[in-house]
Amino acid sequence: MVRLAPVSSVALAGWLAAGWANPVHAQSVPTPRAIEAHVALHGTVVDPSGAPVAGVTVSIRPQNRSGAAPVTVDTDAAGHFAVALAPGTWRLSTRVAGFATATADVALAGDMPVTVALTVNPAGLAEEVTVLATRLGGLPETLRRMPGALETVDAETLASSHVFTINEALRTVTGITVRDEEGFGLRPNIGIRGLNPTRSTKVLLLEDGIPLTYAPYGDNASYYHPPVERIESIEVLKGSGQIAYGPSTVGGVINYVTAVPPQRTAGSATLEGGSRNFFNGYGTVGTTRGRLGLLGSYMRRQGDGARDHTHSSLDDLTGKAVVTLTPSQLLTVRASRYAEDSNVTYSGLRLDEFSAAPRQNPFVNDRFDGTRTGTSATHAMVLSSRAVLSTNLYASWFARDWWRQSSNSAQRPNDAADRACGDMANLLTTCGNEGRLRRYATYGIEPRLRVDHTTFGVRQETDLGVRAHTERQDRRQENGDTPISRSGLLVENNVREADAVAAFVQHRVLVGDVTVTPGLRVEHVRFSRTNRLANAGAGVSGASSLTQLVPGLGVAYGPSDRLTAFAGVHRGFAPPRVEDSTRN
Repeated sequence: MVRLAPVSSVALAGWLAAGWANPVHAQSVPTPRAIEAHVALHGTVVDPSGAPVAGVTVSIRPQNRSGAAPVTVDTDAAGHFAVALAPGTWRLSTRVAGFATATADVALAGDMPVTVALTVNPAGLAEEVTVLATRLGGLPETLRRMPGALETVDAETLASSHVFTINEALRTVTGITVRDEEGFGLRPNIGIRGLNPTRSTKVLLLEDGIPLTYAPYGDNASYYHPPVERIESIEVLKGSGQIAYGPSTVGGVINYVTAVPPQRTAGSATLEGGSRNFFNGYGTVGTTRGRLGLLGSYMRRQGDGARDHTHSSLDDLTGKAVVTLTPSQLLTVRASRYAEDSNVTYSGLRLDEFSAAPRQNPFVNDRFDGTRTGTSATHAMVLSSRAVLSTNLYASWFARDWWRQSSNSAQRPNDAADRACGDMANLLTTCGNEGRLRRYATYGIEPRLRVDHTTFGVRQETDLGVRAHTERQDRRQENGDTPISRSGLLVENNVREADAVAAFVQHRVLVGDVTVTPGLRVEHVRFSRTNRLANAGAGVSGASSLTQLVPGLGVAYGPSDRLTAFAGVHRGFAPPRVEDSTRN
């Protein structure tokens, strides 16, 4: 687990204070004697072919010297730069549109000039702009300026720990509580900082920076969750930094990052088996050919649950294509198909039932069937060396049918409407069941812009974005006459919709090792519900709306690459469910 990975800081615009560094023009470097206690550093920046790259911003930060501000210098038409620095170890990093960041550590001593060459790779555009669009931390060097706690479970940790479910992976993160439900991690219950974990309703779940739940505004419940096999790393953000996401900003944000296509053709397969008829198979293959990278994966998992008369089978198929459109534009397209067929109950056991047989499951005919199809696209464009625009477009369709004889421990086995049932003795004969039948459709688009600029010699960064989002729920409940009914009396039939527009801005002011980040998010949501059974079948509709301001302020102090201290305050917001906000 990585709390804050060692990173290189993006340099502040301006010059270092006297006594630390004196920037000089590439063509007029003073002699070592004129510089006195400083050493001249000459450098060139080239691409892989050896051609010079002009206009590269080279950030230079002293290592092992807390409180020292970085210095920046730009390369000239010949790719050259020069600067005079105090003796010691300095870290150089580059930044320019269309190229990946290159870094180097340089030790300066004595009075002899030092020369360094840096090579920037244009193929790294995929990494640079995709990281910004899909990760909470953005580029690695921004982590130490983030106004909040960002914890990462990286790919190496996930691989070495051989986690069985997402629950096991999340338990390694500080402040997270995960409650198991069926043992397969199909519907994790996640709570952050003491919040109720049931159905993860107070947590914002993202995959590659895109909302993962099927109704984050109108019904933020987790009845679907991607398998841990397809996740490369996990980011958990707590604090005022989460107002850049939303809608939920109460507990925290969890972002699942998926793998990108390999540079060369590669594949792997894993087969596992165990007791209780367990089988897990996962395979992935990918390649990159010129400007196109492809990656696909398939997983099959099945097995009996920890309780009697429970069994789950699930299939997960994913595909990803990464296309470098131009040296400054990248397009990532994703698609996935998930299917679950489970013999699993909604209800737990009462104390007397658990004492008699802790693994029993009286509700042997309960069944859950769920499918999810999702697709998304991320377009990232480097507008200039100081601005990057990324746009996420997403859609998903989720359907679940859960036929069950009990929806809570007090309902044994059904409600008073099931008069033929009697009691538990008739559970498998005359008792009926309930079919909770749900259909969800979610669509959205979200452009985000990151701009670096300098005002009065002070480096500043601004993130801003807008989201348009719509979701629709078709909810039905049918009460069956027998334990194995798959149709019955229609007792609920309504449509619930949520249409949202959100915008945010976060502005970072960098003064030495201190970053001050004020921010504001605005959420406007319109809820509507139509009860098709009301008014003698003619139906009745209702609507409501809300607008919420979500301000935040954070301060971060990063004296070194391995240490960041921060403080922050922000408003927590979680939108109500449609049924809680609309009367009809």
